[in-house]
Amino acid sequence: MSPTTIELIGAILFALALIHTFSTKFFEHLAHTRPTHAGIWHFLGEVEVVFGFWALVLTVAIDHRW
Repeated sequence: MSPTTIELIGAILFALALIHTFSTKFFEHLAHTRPTHAGIWHFLGEVEVVFGFWALVLTVAIDHRW
């Protein structure tokens, strides 16, 4: 039994979300060292935002016609 396209996309997005979750400290560091884009780096460094961001990406991927 082979996985469907949406299952593969879901697994890839989950892996990216997991990597992003464990790299929030790096994004916070960027927010302090790169003041020109500090807002977006700080935003991406918030753990709560990580879950919402990747949930939105998964929802868009599921809604898309594969």
